[in-house]
Amino acid sequence: MKIKNITAVGKKKVYDLSINDENYDNQHYVLENGVVTHNTGIYYSANSICIIGRSQEKVGTEIKGYHFKIKIEKSRFVKEATTIPISVMFDGGISLYSGLLEEAMDCGLIVKPKNGWYSIVDLETGEIEDKLHRAKAFIEKDMWESSNKNELSLLDKLKPHLVDKYKLVHTTISEEEVSNAFIDEEEDIE
Repeated sequence: MKIKNITAVGKKKVYDLSINDENYDNQHYVLENGVVTHNTGIYYSANSICIIGRSQEKVGTEIKGYHFKIKIEKSRFVKEATTIPISVMFDGGISLYSGLLEEAMDCGLIVKPKNGWYSIVDLETGEIEDKLHRAKAFIEKDMWESSNKNELSLLDKLKPHLVDKYKLVHTTISEEEVSNAFIDEEEDIE
């Protein structure tokens, strides 16, 4: 790489930090306001940064797939510091409903009345269904999707909680609101 041009942009105090370690030997430049200027460009320019961890799904000693935990380190689309669980099995690929049981329990849509058993809660009345289900039942489409079109499915009931937990709020300003803001500024000036 050749330097094409260097332009002075002003003077600020710069601190040169040298770290000497057998595993880490590098220099960082820290500006007076605390901004690290070395090797941080990719972090600031990225739309999303995710840290992915995984654990094995085993039956006996045989590995059947993996459970991934995707931690949102930085995002312009999802709330930061959230964790999204995804399960991938060798025989079926990505489980479309992975992590939803935990989310439904988090919002009170499903409770665990006995160890290893789960029940669905009617959020309007607070009534707990008598029918008990194993966790394995919640990876099936039939549990989340309703065959009755007049009734909300379990997934439809969970969606508002998921949107509230993960989605960043995006609003748009109408032209009228923009022009009203300028009119208010003009009135304040006079």
